[in-house]
Amino acid sequence: MESRDVLTFAGSRAGFEQGFGQLRAILDRHPLQPRTRYRCELVFEEIVSNIIRHGYADNQEHRISMTVAIHGDRVELHFEDDGVPFDPRQPMPAGAEAPPRSDCGGRGLVLLRSVAEHIDYERTPQRRNHLRVTVAAHETT
Repeated sequence: MESRDVLTFAGSRAGFEQGFGQLRAILDRHPLQPRTRYRCELVFEEIVSNIIRHGYADNQEHRISMTVAIHGDRVELHFEDDGVPFDPRQPMPAGAEAPPRSDCGGRGLVLLRSVAEHIDYERTPQRRNHLRVTVAAHETT
């Protein structure tokens, strides 16, 4: 079974909650393995919370678009936003790895990379970030 859904929500905490609820409703309609569903939710949480916390250099209203494409037990999550450029495939700067019990960050990218089968990023000429993350039930290497 293949499907494609598009979500658009505010780049805010309230928008996060709305988008997460929409994602969960989409995932509920498909017989995904629990591991795949967990990974999709984790990717959403990490990506969208980082866009909201770090992506905007102003106090303007911003929108985040997300496409969810499901192909069997493989899910492609495509995020689009107008925040500052950020390519999560790039190595973290030296010293960016936070201590295990620290609240200062650095673990989100490690988590994202550990659950993603594939990550693709593009900064468009229209100054938009396009991030595509593919999640599958099998173990990633």
